[in-house]
Amino acid sequence: MLHHMIKREDSNSSIGSSSTPPPMLSAYSEAATALYNNVVKRSISPNQEEHMSFISEFTYSDDIGEEASPSPPLSPEMAVGDVNGGMGGMVGVGSLGVGHYLAVRAGSGTTGGQANATGQRGEQGSPRRVCLVCGDVASGFHYGVASCEACKAFFKRTIQGNIEYTCPANNDCEINKRRRKACQACRFQKCLKMGMLKEGVRLDRVRGGRQKYRRNPEGPYQVAAQPVKRISIDENTIISALLSCEPEPLSIRLSAVNNNASLHDPSAALAALSDIMDRELVNTIGWARQIPGFSALNLDDQMRLLQTSWAEVLSLSLAYRSTNSLDALNYAVDLSISMIQAEEMGLEDVFLHTKHLAQRLEAIRVQKEEFLALKAMALVNADTALDNTAAVGKLREAISLSLQDCILALNAHTNNATPRMAQLLLILPLLRQLDLMVRHFWQRARQEGKVEMNKLFCEMLECHSSQLRAVC
Repeated sequence: MLHHMIKREDSNSSIGSSSTPPPMLSAYSEAATALYNNVVKRSISPNQEEHMSFISEFTYSDDIGEEASPSPPLSPEMAVGDVNGGMGGMVGVGSLGVGHYLAVRAGSGTTGGQANATGQRGEQGSPRRVCLVCGDVASGFHYGVASCEACKAFFKRTIQGNIEYTCPANNDCEINKRRRKACQACRFQKCLKMGMLKEGVRLDRVRGGRQKYRRNPEGPYQVAAQPVKRISIDENTIISALLSCEPEPLSIRLSAVNNNASLHDPSAALAALSDIMDRELVNTIGWARQIPGFSALNLDDQMRLLQTSWAEVLSLSLAYRSTNSLDALNYAVDLSISMIQAEEMGLEDVFLHTKHLAQRLEAIRVQKEEFLALKAMALVNADTALDNTAAVGKLREAISLSLQDCILALNAHTNNATPRMAQLLLILPLLRQLDLMVRHFWQRARQEGKVEMNKLFCEMLECHSSQLRAVC
């Protein structure tokens, strides 16, 4: 159905296919600026290179310019991520699936984890982080994930060498500290599954690091500053498009709540949430189709990006809407869920991590334009197999450069977007963590028959489950 929807819209949509994004490297990083170094070479002078090398050494995201509360820990079952369970239970209701909504014209009005594992303890009794790949002691956060030096080096080596591995068995080898060298293919797949970001590896890394630009021993280190070209928000094609196509917040439909039941009742609240999620998915499809360059992608790649990233996109939107709310998540204009309600629905893990994300956004004072660019990056950074990786890479590059231009336009007092890019890009690993939790919650709710779901919502859940089973 998704294929049918996109195909029909390709013949109608006039937005997003008129221009080709510039060639690129990808933009999504470890401590954010390691990747940023690859993306924005057009404005980096040698003295900025040294500043970026300093930022790229950060291993823990909370080190960058904020006082955020620590992320609440994942429960053991969420650390495993039971997202591959059978899709039994309730059959989705409703007659419209993904294919139908992608067939609707984009302008037709529809757009109105990583766990902090602490099983081991140091000499002073303080908890140690555990590598999410092999279970060894983690040395820090590398490429977005708590990992050990061995897995960090393995991942970096694989990406920089463009190495392809083949599993001698069935692509389901156990990876732990003792057996992590037994199967490189399964080890690499586990790195990706745990959230390691390919884009965080600097492909142009040279020996010597910051010594690439040596100081003159006979005089001070001086490099003429390169002028930075500023582009206003109005001139920024992608940001302007994102501002114009951002969907309006939804309201509850009374028809979604049976017999006018009070939303304080967990079952009624869950039914309302399910209906809102389904309608937000419809809006997200229309929104994606209006991003310049997205409609020009391979039809199947558009489908895969939407199927893989929808939970990240909706979670980021929910967190941004809830930044000014102290003790609730604003799912709709007239529906806010408190912690007590979340506990009654079994939604407490999602609630805590989404509130943490909202606090992070508020702590670094994310502007609307920055939020919209981040949301678009979450869409095109989806970790899924693609038919045309280069084309998606070009779109990702275009969005990242638009974000850089946006930062410079919003901060007239600086010519260096690097620190701000670091703060913003470090939001993306948190979305990977939330993605698993959101899918896990709704899949379990469906299996246990707690809520009726429309066909589109069911299809999105089923598509990603089959993709995960194919990878694991």
